[in-house]
Amino acid sequence: MASVNDLIPSYSFEVNFDGFSFSFSKVVNLSGSVEIETIIDGGSNNSPVILRKPKRSPDMLILEKGVYTSVKDMAFAIFSEGTKITSIHISVKRDGKTVRMFFITNGVIVKREYSPLDALESSVLIEKLSIAHTGITELPMPFGF
Repeated sequence: MASVNDLIPSYSFEVNFDGFSFSFSKVVNLSGSVEIETIIDGGSNNSPVILRKPKRSPDMLILEKGVYTSVKDMAFAIFSEGTKITSIHISVKRDGKTVRMFFITNGVIVKREYSPLDALESSVLIEKLSIAHTGITELPMPFGF
């Protein structure tokens, strides 16, 4: 049974696109899925047969970050809509040690979106990237490195 110390309550994460490291405030839809088809077998009706179908739609990863002016932000501008990203690497860290890694391959940026510009509000301008991808691989590292 897991103890409270085994959970990851205070963590940070780092995102790399094709070797470039960027800071994001939020990663949404860190998931993968498959498409299935269920068939009812004529001879055995106790339960359906579940078959995996070829995937027709990609999974979607959404990354959010605050917009600021720096050299790194200018470099981030090269990742615009339609840009292919061969590898996305997300490292989840606890106390400075990497405890989990996610690898995403064959991504394409399909949407870039900004928060509303409102002169009456004093909020940070948020940029959202939606990336379609073909799958995610998780590598847990229980002892961290």
